[in-house]
Amino acid sequence: MPDAPFAVFYRRATQLADAMRLCQDDLSAYGSAAALLAVHSAISYSDAVLIGLIGKRPRGEDHRQAVVALKRACTGAKIDERGIAHLQTLLSVKTDISYGDQLVDNEKIEALCNTAERFQTWAERVLAKKEGYRNDRKN
Repeated sequence: MPDAPFAVFYRRATQLADAMRLCQDDLSAYGSAAALLAVHSAISYSDAVLIGLIGKRPRGEDHRQAVVALKRACTGAKIDERGIAHLQTLLSVKTDISYGDQLVDNEKIEALCNTAERFQTWAERVLAKKEGYRNDRKN
């Protein structure tokens, strides 16, 4: 597993997920931030998983490429790919969350945060099976 690129994306993913949880504690003040962090933590986790499995990640702006790459990598590594559905859910709302002109209600934000946490759990499980992976979030 390539250390430097993996460490960058893994650290970013865990920091975004932690920040999402902090924002989730006060949705009236930070709801939009929590929703954005949910989406972006999942994107960073997908990058970390791809680097961990195949040594690279898609470089384009179309995050659907990451979904295709994750499915292919999981098939090749014989890894259950059901967790990828959580990433697809988050990516399906990325544009509305990031650029939309409608408020997102707290119930939807909570659902997005829960989806991001499920994807994080799946990603951590996938990474834990890789040789050399350490779940050391202080690095």
